[in-house]
Amino acid sequence: MRNNLLHFKSGINDCLPTIFGYWSIGFAAGAIGSISGFSLTDIILLSAFLYAGSAQFLFYSLYASGASIAAILVAVLLVNIRYLLMSSYMARFFSGASITEKFISGMLLTDETFGVAVQKSNKNNEINFWWMLGLNLSAYINWVISNIIGAIFANFIPYSFSQKLGFSLTAMFIGLLALNFFSSNRKGLELTAIIIAFLLIILLNTITNFDSNLLIIASTIISATVCAIIMRVNKNEQ
Repeated sequence: MRNNLLHFKSGINDCLPTIFGYWSIGFAAGAIGSISGFSLTDIILLSAFLYAGSAQFLFYSLYASGASIAAILVAVLLVNIRYLLMSSYMARFFSGASITEKFISGMLLTDETFGVAVQKSNKNNEINFWWMLGLNLSAYINWVISNIIGAIFANFIPYSFSQKLGFSLTAMFIGLLALNFFSSNRKGLELTAIIIAFLLIILLNTITNFDSNLLIIASTIISATVCAIIMRVNKNEQ
């Protein structure tokens, strides 16, 4: 029990560097939700149950433009489908966890906690459930609170300023990925995956009219598959 508590506290500490990003984007999301005509209760429920920054912004935008419920659901699904890949990748580090623990860890996963967890996995091949819970819950609680604060103070900030805060989480996620790349011992393979994915996105975007989120997912799957084959070939040669 004591070890679980220590792991939980460690997860909270590891989340601290990302808190500013959650507050800036959460504040913006809450403010835009309020400006778009949603009540404080609506915003709390959305931030608590949708719990996805980009999807929440998209929801407000589509709802305000009069889009149908079906269109909103499909759009949100496309934006969030990347979490299927992230959760699948993280599953390898929870081999000793129960189904319930895996479900909870995946349900609360975000771009940023994924980045922090991947860095952690570079040091250990196994991620402790209680550490992940501390990391995820810290992010979740701060996200909901920042949405509430943003909704309350929405009338006191310029709308254009709240919109510009939306890039902060993207910038933080890029920073986490960069840190993970530079601390990796497989930079060559990861750089290969990045180049393949980049070229595929350009190619598919040129010859098809698919949604950009689908292009990114497809390119990620293909590049990851190619690199997995390369790893297997190299391992067999050794």
